Amino acid sequence: MGKILEAFLNEQLHVGGGTEGRNLEQQKICERGSELQNKLAEKLNTEEQKMLSELVEILFEESCYDEQKNLNEGFD
Repeated sequence: MGKILEAFLNEQLHVGGGTEGRNLEQQKICERGSELQNKLAEKLNTEEQKMLSELVEILFEESCYDEQKNLNEGFD
């Protein structure tokens, strides 16, 4: 694998994140997820809110690993 791709996969090289590349449907889904997360957080006590935040972070990390694996396999 090329050194640039390897650096990208190992988080040594970063590209601009954000919502620029999302289509309208993706943006709506993202906004709906945020809305639901906020509504749920309002109903939870402080400890439960921390658990929700941790869950969201873990799911995000898991998704990143999956995407990293898919990208890596696409270049093999």
